[in-house]
Amino acid sequence: MKKILLIAVSLYMFPLYVLSQDITGLWKGTMYNDSTKTSLPYELLIKKEKGKLTGYTHSWFIIDGKEYYGIKTVKVSVAKDGKIIIKDASLVENNYPVEPDKDVHQLNVLDLVSQNEEDMLDGLFVTNRTREFRELTGHINVKKVNSFTESSLIQYLQRKGDDKEAVAVR
Repeated sequence: MKKILLIAVSLYMFPLYVLSQDITGLWKGTMYNDSTKTSLPYELLIKKEKGKLTGYTHSWFIIDGKEYYGIKTVKVSVAKDGKIIIKDASLVENNYPVEPDKDVHQLNVLDLVSQNEEDMLDGLFVTNRTREFRELTGHINVKKVNSFTESSLIQYLQRKGDDKEAVAVR
């Protein structure tokens, strides 16, 4: 009985644990695309301003053997169940071979996992279906990193003069 009570209390308290965790910072890892069966680099920068969580994502794609990237602003929230919800806000830069559809948005639903003193965000992503494009699904796994030196996203923000964004999460 004590064991069941302990498990119940732990599960009930988990969302409070996530809400108390600092998820701001730079997260690096991979995004696995279920359609193409490829895993490519993915970076996420989360910052907190005036009590709101926002940030940027930097994702890569390979089309016909050539690598393309997209950098987006995102809105970040923590659901009551402790899930980290990341929604596209706007595409700020890309090198796509064609003009991207403005109606395609990505939604990430991630869990905060602490393992061996490392914080990770792990979960699923999905894009919405449009008339022209079907939905894409996949998996994201990123680890919180302290070194900003090898981050393409931070380098982009510094080049564009948005280094205050990068410094805000250090």
